[in-house]
This record gives sequence, C-alpha cells and structure tokens, in this order.
Amino acid sequence: LWPLHPGLKYAVLAGIAAIAPRTLVKLAQERRRAAGEVRASALLDMGQTLGGFAIGAGLALAGLGGAAPLIGAGLAAMACLPFVLPTDGRLAVSGRLGLARVRAHAAYGLPVALSLILALVLATTDRFLLARFLDEAAVGVYHAGYSLANRTLDVVFIWLGAAGGPALVMALERGGRDALKTAAQEQAQLMVLLTLPAAVGLAMVAGPLAQLMIGPALSVGAAHVTPWIALSGLLGGLTTYYFHQAFTLSRRTPLLLVAMTVPALANVALNLVLIPRFGLDGALWATPASYALGLAASALLGGRSLALPIPWRTVGQAAGASLAMALAVSRVPALGGLPELALKAGLGALVYGLIIALLDAGALRSRGHATLSARLARSAA
Repeated sequence: LWPLHPGLKYAVLAGIAAIAPRTLVKLAQERRRAAGEVRASALLDMGQTLGGFAIGAGLALAGLGGAAPLIGAGLAAMACLPFVLPTDGRLAVSGRLGLARVRAHAAYGLPVALSLILALVLATTDRFLLARFLDEAAVGVYHAGYSLANRTLDVVFIWLGAAGGPALVMALERGGRDALKTAAQEQAQLMVLLTLPAAVGLAMVAGPLAQLMIGPALSVGAAHVTPWIALSGLLGGLTTYYFHQAFTLSRRTPLLLVAMTVPALANVALNLVLIPRFGLDGALWATPASYALGLAASALLGGRSLALPIPWRTVGQAAGASLAMALAVSRVPALGGLPELALKAGLGALVYGLIIALLDAGALRSRGHATLSARLARSAA
C-alpha cells in the first residue's frame, strides 16, 4: 500500500525478506567471535559479503535493478546457513529461557542497537541530502568513492575487532583492569600500525584504484571522494572498534547511545549547512568532521566509564612512517590503471614496512612478532 516507485518497493520487500537469514547467520557469527573462533567468524562475514556481491551483480545484470543486491545478500546468507545451523541448532535446543537474563540482555543491548541505528544515520544521511540539494549523479559519484574507501578499511577493522574484542573481555575477566590496560594498549598499537597507513595508502592510490574498480563515468569523481572518506573510515573505525569498547566492557551502554548521538546530529547539521553552499565538497567536509566529533565524544565519555590507553608514541611513529610513504609514492608518475596502482602500492609497502621495522614501532620485536613487518608491508598496500 506504500506509494513508492515500483523499483524501490521491490527493493524494500527484498530487504525485509533478507532480514531473517542474515540475522541467523549474524547470531552464528557473533557466537564464534565471542568464543575466540576468529577464522570461522571472519569466513562467515567474507562469505556473505563476497557471495552477496557476486549474486547481486548477476541479478543486476539480469535486470532486477535496486532489489538485486538485497536479494543477493539474502541468498548468500541462506547459502551460509547449512554450515552453521547443525552446531548452533544443537546449542539452541539445549538452552533454557531465563526471563531475568532476557531483561539484563535487553538493558545492555537495546542502547547498542539504537546506537547502531544512529551509526546508519551517520553513514547514509549525506546521500539523501545530496539528492535533495543536488542530483542523483552527485549521489552516484559520492557513493562510489565512499564504498571504495570505507569498505576497504572496514574489512581491516572487522578483522581486528573480531580478534580484539573477545581478547579484551577475557583480559578483564581474568586479570582485572590492569590486564585489560595491557591488552588494550597492544590492541591499539596494532590497530594504529595497520589502519593509519591503509588510510593514507588509499588516499595516495585513489586515482588508479578508481580507474580499475569503477566505470569511467564515475572514476574521476570517485577518486576525488576517496581520500576524504578514507579519513572518515579511519576515524570511524577507531571509534567503533576501540573507543566503544569502554562502554561495552564497563556495561554502561546508555553512554554509547549518547556518544553516537553527537556525530549523527552533527552530520545532519553540517550537511544541511555545507551542501547548499559548497555542493559535493560540503558533504566531503562534513563526513570526517562528524566522525572526528564522534571519536572525541566517545573518548571523553568512555574515559568516565573505563579509560582505555592511547599509544601516542606509536601514533607518532605510524604517522611519520605514513608521511614518508606518501612522499615516496607521490614521486611515482601517473601511469594510470593497474601499472600505477601496483607500482605505488609496492613502493609504499616497502617504505612503510622498512621504517616501522627500523623503529620497532609498538615494541613489536620485543613481543615476539618477528614476522609482523612483512604483514604490515602487505597491509600498507
């Protein structure tokens, strides 16, 4: 009965139909993550992402329009269910419903769920406002560059979060706040050393990467968008996968909702002010500014609940190595496409990896991470 365009109506119906299988797979994924089964949890995430993309692309080529990626996501989740239902089904059958535990989980989880809705508002409002004040072409350019940068960084943060979150819980439960501080310090160091060069690297290879991954009609505009969204993705990832841990570990999730309200409202306000005056650039400026406010709010409010350490020395080392990497990459001529991307990525990885190894950033060698420099070099690409 909703008076929508037929294409949008089919897309909404496809999205609703995909909720049930995707929720079941997400439950299975989170159970594995909580149990420390990082590989299984990550495989489920990658299976849904890659499978949904492949199926959705095929359905889009078949002419299903905007419903195609949502149908693809639902079908990819259904394909994952046979791999998780036998184990998780047995656990579900053997469980018992406890109303006291349900109430405790609701008090803890409802603010988290609402904060995720605000995160969705933060990540999508700019597209609607771009469509309102500009046109659909601007939305297409913005979304192409946004997806290219944000999803690339998000994969790294998901991997780190899948391993780091349960590790912090176990450290707090087994060794108290002193053990948590040590574990959080190590996690923050590794996160900075991996994600800061990844964001800088994305910004430096935005042109050839967009030429390779995006059609010629959008590649130039997407290359302009990518560096700004890489910065936003870095700020957002550090906020979500590190500073938000303070709220969940201290069980003060209502403060998480407050912390997410700040960037969500700021994003709407900044876009309303900047897009009419500066067009697409206004949205690009509003996005990292909103995520920076969110990081500051989360760090300040989280410090009142459970202060997590910030490895400033490692931040400085990673920033210096990333700057040297950027200077080296900037000297590579603009060959275009895959040759330029491969050359810049290889040179950047080499420069960053060597500097981090020489500095022993984060005291990685003293903690026995002898092979991490090679991994950092590959991650910098």
